[in-house]
Amino acid sequence: MSKYRIYRIDHHDPRLIGKRKRQVAIVYAIMSPVFIVIFMLLHELIDIGFLILLLGSIPIIGGSYLYLYLKLKSDNRKIKTIGDIEFTQTGIKKHIGDSISEYSYQSIKSIELQKYIPAATITESKSGYFSYLLSITFQDLHKETIVISDLSTEKGQDLSITDTIKTLKKITQTEIMIK
Repeated sequence: MSKYRIYRIDHHDPRLIGKRKRQVAIVYAIMSPVFIVIFMLLHELIDIGFLILLLGSIPIIGGSYLYLYLKLKSDNRKIKTIGDIEFTQTGIKKHIGDSISEYSYQSIKSIELQKYIPAATITESKSGYFSYLLSITFQDLHKETIVISDLSTEKGQDLSITDTIKTLKKITQTEIMIK
């Protein structure tokens, strides 16, 4: 079906990175309405000319957006690819370095996909997130959690991981959750 990159996050608490990145993305999205309201209030209260206020606020607004954009983008470049995971009709194949692991869907109790790091640009993602946390719980109740990319690595396939997981829901008996 599809193949995706597996990432390594160099941090003592990888879940914290995803939470921080989502917070930065929310601030980035909220900045436009807040700056417009502040701009209009300053124009009305201080009675500064519209053009002067606009020219004076461009460096502040532009600098804020540039800082947050670079913060979102730079951390995504620091993430290292360590392997790939492939979803097939019969199971999952995981390649990390020289190690290859194959799991049939009968040996998997549940699969959970959770949003992790937001994408900084449209080209990084199809669903709006750069990476996802994939948790696989096996029948013997051991659990494996990995960070995977949103976009497929195969040429000609424009599938996101969420599309692949939704397809898996239809073809397997495994319990599948998308958060």
